[in-house]
Amino acid sequence: MEFKYYGKPWLQAFKGVFFILLGILSMLQIYGSMQSAAIIFSFFIGLTGFVLFVAPVILKIKINRAWNFILGSANLAFALLIILKMNGLRMDIYVIIVYWMLFNAIAELIEAGILFLRKNAFFALFGIHFLLSLLMGSGFYNLIGNIDEQRLFNMGLIALVFGLVNELSAYMLSIKKPE
Repeated sequence: MEFKYYGKPWLQAFKGVFFILLGILSMLQIYGSMQSAAIIFSFFIGLTGFVLFVAPVILKIKINRAWNFILGSANLAFALLIILKMNGLRMDIYVIIVYWMLFNAIAELIEAGILFLRKNAFFALFGIHFLLSLLMGSGFYNLIGNIDEQRLFNMGLIALVFGLVNELSAYMLSIKKPE
């Protein structure tokens, strides 16, 4: 096992910035921040999906092309669902986000498996992201039935930590250059 180049460190940096913003908004508990967070969430998921879908074509990347198309399509579908439910019940948005976090956790686990099979030691980072995605999903799930200040703050703290871990991961993934 050795550290090998990973072609998408930007994705971890992007996720990191998003989760840091989400964490700060949730911890500050500004009135209307969950509507803003939903808009940011849909933008983030949609932009991620678009880039994952288009980048392999533009950059002519052959490795994991089908996997990137699947991830991109699913992210675009989740973004569209959030946009469609924007004026509905807040709980509907939370449910969609919980499902997206579960999808994200599974995607991180699959990414870890792909890296493990390629004998890339960075698979451990994606194992950590898998666990943190499950924790974030749990935080949103706890908000579905009962929103109170403490639960919202706890979810924000988890998002902040997850964002910082993603930023550190992006830095680590970008150190090893392609050979």
